[in-house]
Amino acid sequence: MEAYKNSYTENEDRLLWELHEIRHRLHKKRKNKTIQEINREALKKYSEWKKERENRLLT
Repeated sequence: MEAYKNSYTENEDRLLWELHEIRHRLHKKRKNKTIQEINREALKKYSEWKKERENRLLT
């Protein structure tokens, strides 16, 4: 993920600021991972979410 400079403050736009914070946390979490590792984790999370959703629909 590429670094970028904010042109707004938290007080000016709280939603954009929160998005900035989320992107920053994701960048810190993923900066040492390969694309393959990131994709593998994403597919695992999606698969777990899909199973959970299917289980909820069946009950």
